Amino acid sequence: MEDTFLIHVQIGGLRLPLRIPRKDEEIYRKAEKLLVKYLDEYQKMYNQRSYQDILILVSFRLAVILSKEELHQDIIPLAEKIEELDKELKHLLSKKKQ
Repeated sequence: MEDTFLIHVQIGGLRLPLRIPRKDEEIYRKAEKLLVKYLDEYQKMYNQRSYQDILILVSFRLAVILSKEELHQDIIPLAEKIEELDKELKHLLSKKKQ
């Protein structure tokens, strides 16, 4: 069984107990800080909006960030393959010139 423990995160005035894998604690702490940062930022920018609207805006922003990261991860293997093919092509062309 994986080593888990209980942490408490504070988001928007709500204190949430979470049982998480010990190895993921840093990820959860960073996520909490990021979410609180965006909530504060959006509450200042859109102080006339309801808290629910602000949560939706923050959720959307985080979804965009995640989508960009996934797109970037999809491109990395392709870029590596292109680089490999480029090296191979240069090698073949250099042989042909000799």
